[in-house]
This record gives sequence, C-alpha cells and structure tokens, in this order.
Amino acid sequence: MAASRTDPTQSSQPIRGYLFVVIAVVFWAGSASVAKIMFQTRFDALIVTQMRTSLSFLMLALFFALTNRPMFKIAWRLVPALAIVGVFGVAATNFSYYYTVEHATIATAILIQNTAPVLVALYLGFITKEESFTRLKAVALVLALGGCYLAVTGGGSLDLHLTGWTRVTAFAASFCYAFQLIYSKRLLRTVPVWTFLMYAFGFAGAFWLFINPPWAIAAKHYSSGDWGVLLFFAVFSILIPHSLLVSALKLLEASRVAIVTTLEPFLAILFAYIIVGESIGVVQVIGGIAIISAVVLLQLRPHQYLKKLRSVSAH
Repeated sequence: MAASRTDPTQSSQPIRGYLFVVIAVVFWAGSASVAKIMFQTRFDALIVTQMRTSLSFLMLALFFALTNRPMFKIAWRLVPALAIVGVFGVAATNFSYYYTVEHATIATAILIQNTAPVLVALYLGFITKEESFTRLKAVALVLALGGCYLAVTGGGSLDLHLTGWTRVTAFAASFCYAFQLIYSKRLLRTVPVWTFLMYAFGFAGAFWLFINPPWAIAAKHYSSGDWGVLLFFAVFSILIPHSLLVSALKLLEASRVAIVTTLEPFLAILFAYIIVGESIGVVQVIGGIAIISAVVLLQLRPHQYLKKLRSVSAH
C-alpha cells in the first residue's frame, strides 16, 4: 500500500512553527520601545526602516557569498514577485509601523497592526479559500484580538492619537503586514527560506535608496557609534525575528502565524514589568492569558481527535 502523503501543517512540524513565531515575537516585543528611544535621539523612522532591511541584506549576502553561493540562484520569473513582497510587504510594513510609533504612540501602532490576523483569516478563508476558516480558528481570533486590546489598554478606552499621516500609516501597517504574510506564504512554496529573505531584504533596501539616497544619508554625519546602534537594531528587530517568521510560514497556515503574533503587546508589557519595573494590571494579565489561550487553541485538532475516538470505539 502506498504511503500517504503528510501535510506539514498536520504533522509534528507545527509545534516547531509555533515556537519560531513565539521567539520572533519575543524579539519584536522589545523593538518598538527601543525604536521609540532611537526616535528621541537623532534617528527618524526613514533611516531606521531603511537600515533594518539594507544592513540585514548586506549581512546575508556577504555570508552566503562566502559560504553558499547557490543561495543566490533564483528563477527569473520569480524576481518580480520577490520585488513586490520586498517593497509592498517588508518595506511598506516596516515604514508605516515605525512612522506610527514615532508620531503617535506604541500602543496605537501595535493595536492597529494586530488587526492584520482578521484580514489574513478572512481573505484566505472566504475569498481565495486557500485555508479553512474553522470555528476553532474564529474563537482563537476573537480571543487574540480581545486579549491584545486588554493588554494594550488595560481595559480602559484608548485614544488613538492619530494625527496627520498617522491616520494613513497606522492602517497601512495592518494591510501591508497582512499582504506580506499572504504573499510570503505563497512564494515560500517554491523559494528556500534564506533565498527568500535575502531577495526580500535586498529589494526593500534598493527601494529605499531611491527615497533616501547614499548622499542624503552621508549628509547626516552619523558616527561609528550610530552605525553600531543601527546594526544592532537591524539584527535584533528584523534579521533574527523575520527569519523565524518566514521559517514558521513554511510550516503553518498564514492565518495561524498572524494570530500567534498578537502575543507581542503582552510580552512587551511583561518585559517592561520584569526589566524596568513598570506596573502591570490584572486586566493586562487577563489579556495575556486570552492570547495564550488562543495560541493553545490553534494547536488543537478536533477532527483528528474525533477520528481517533471513533477508531477506538469501533474496536
């Protein structure tokens, strides 16, 4: 009898995928606060966004040029798609998010971007029907969004503080992030993870060169210390976590990955409590429990459980 083909999303691999997303979120949880501090010095959203992707690309390109040159090989027909995800996914998401962080509040930026799981789940579940939209996933989605709101607001009302361009960038961050997850998932069916990352970062960096060319950057007279800060931020805010996110997309449905990323605001608050000594309320803890419950729910497979139960009862 021929061996049955096993879908990676139905094997033990999803556990690894969920772990990748959670670790990525741990890195992201501290990034927004660090970025806010950077914006209060001599950095702005443009240079931070540009250097995150550009420096990440240079590090990956140098590493693979020295160790594994076949990683650069890609079918020409895939180049336009990689350019699209690099510009409209990576670059647009990062800039719109950090612009909102700089000119509004971290809470506003995080809360609005975390509506992306709804867009991903609805689009893939009802429009393209690439994924199933189960009751379990719907409950997890509600728990995650509700928990995110409680974690960010503490249960009170939230003044979004949206003025000027942040009225656009806050919601653009959500749409672009949803697009990035969906489009990345499709490309990763044929493109290796590291090749995907290198080209996505590369096209994002190339795009920013047209917006903020080298001579404009040189005119800012950044010191070696400034470049060290930008390099450090690039590694810990995008290179490591985005590598984990993309690896998770290889193993999980895009909607599941999106829902797990709603852990970010609660972890950010938890780190602030542990490291800085900031207060954390009961409502925020409840929000965190709700998000964690959503993540646990996503790992349940009721159909497989019922199938096993029927098999046992039949004997």
